[in-house]
Amino acid sequence: MTSSNAPFLEKAAYVDAVRILQDTEPLPPVEPQPALRPPTPPRTTASTTASIDLDSIGEAEARKIVSEEHRALGYRPSDGSLAAQAQSAAARHPEGSLIPPNEKALTEAAEADAVRVAGELGGQPSYKMQHITVPGKARQLSAAETLGIDLRGVGRNEANQIMSEEHSELGYRPPAGSLAAEAQAAAAHHPQGEPGVEHPDPISLVEAAREDAQRVAAEREPDTVPCINLHTVTKQEAQLLESLEHKFLGYTPPSGSLAAQAQAAVARRGAQPVTKELAAFLYSEEHRTLGYEPPSDNIAVIAQSLADQNAADGGARTLADAGV
Repeated sequence: MTSSNAPFLEKAAYVDAVRILQDTEPLPPVEPQPALRPPTPPRTTASTTASIDLDSIGEAEARKIVSEEHRALGYRPSDGSLAAQAQSAAARHPEGSLIPPNEKALTEAAEADAVRVAGELGGQPSYKMQHITVPGKARQLSAAETLGIDLRGVGRNEANQIMSEEHSELGYRPPAGSLAAEAQAAAAHHPQGEPGVEHPDPISLVEAAREDAQRVAAEREPDTVPCINLHTVTKQEAQLLESLEHKFLGYTPPSGSLAAQAQAAVARRGAQPVTKELAAFLYSEEHRTLGYEPPSDNIAVIAQSLADQNAADGGARTLADAGV
């Protein structure tokens, strides 16, 4: 038994596995500020200049960084540069990771480190670096800063409210860099909020969470939305999704994964007797997606047959009875 989902199962399982790995990355801890003296700015290094996880760098990514940093500097990057660190990392794991940084991120990181290297060597940035922002003089605002949310006043209750609202808007767990992730990290440091700091009002939090959800959704790559219709996915397809996603993740897909959602959808649908209305809905969904009449082994055709039998004899046959 099949559905229109069949051609997309492997891609959908892979994309969702990537999403899970991204969404379960540990959040950076919120560092407490010294109580009696102002913080001392850390020395700028390749790792602080560039927001690149060296554990995700393979040979292909290292070559890209070396090329871009060499181009920006006008000479081969020295020891201690991001390019040198990337090559060292790639030697340890040539294939990189399942979630490599995109080319834009690699280019921006290489260019930013080139400015740092040129400055430390006492040279002037070349004409190739005039468009690059010098590290330390400007930085990208966090989601909370952009939305006007003071994280010092965010405790566990506020963080949970933001997470719930943004999760609901997105339909998946907000990723690192989202307002929800920043709020969770802040609340871990001060569960009741910092003493003496006013808590953000609930309406502002809801509005900020929704606005940030729109930003996250807009920045998300187009191919990260699994093209699986949970209304029509079959039992066999749900089982294959679970197997594929297990293979990509290296462990059983968690609750909230596409595989778990597919299994739950099949279970819910299998508990209901097939009616004419359900059969018509499934047929409409499959016909719309396929662009032609569903074949005889399609879930929609099987549902029509069961609905006809139930209508004829008052039975309560389900798709689960047919193994779909």
